[in-house]
Amino acid sequence: MATQDSRIKIKRSTISGTVPTVAPSDDHTQPSPAWTATDIYKGELFINQADNVVWSRGDDGVFCIGGTAELTIASADVLTLNSTPLTIVSAVSGYAIEVVSASVKIAFNTTAYATNTSLHLHIDGADDNVGQIGNNILLATVDQISSAYAPSNPSSGQTQVLANADLQVKVPSGNPTTGDSDITVFVNYRLIPA
Repeated sequence: MATQDSRIKIKRSTISGTVPTVAPSDDHTQPSPAWTATDIYKGELFINQADNVVWSRGDDGVFCIGGTAELTIASADVLTLNSTPLTIVSAVSGYAIEVVSASVKIAFNTTAYATNTSLHLHIDGADDNVGQIGNNILLATVDQISSAYAPSNPSSGQTQVLANADLQVKVPSGNPTTGDSDITVFVNYRLIPA
């Protein structure tokens, strides 16, 4: 087994949507071909701080190690999550978003939500949800955290994960009613080349 025992950099970006690239050569010190700021060596890490995504490069090119996202949703926006889903992970050009795990936290105020109380993760434009988080979590009458995530099982004619599309939080059937508690959704995901 070959081992490289030299110092490898951890590159960073603060620009949302930035993805590392395969370097044009094995030596960044050579004047030609010129390296760009996003080129990385095999084994090097690239962290997109704006998106909380970690990348690396192997023998087959650049790959996503994983990403995390968090979205706090005010109670007024929870009441419109069916008619107006909210984006938790923005689309990355050339990639599809695969959810690895998800959780939801409710900060109970005074009134539980009524009707349409399940939360789903959905890829914008897909036929079927990616999965359900917190089955009936909106019925909670105390502060609560639910780490349950149930991936859905689309039929053979349905789309579920699409490239170049946002990951959204939504209520599947209709808008909830009456509740007044804020919620926070947490997602662990990876990006799959399209």
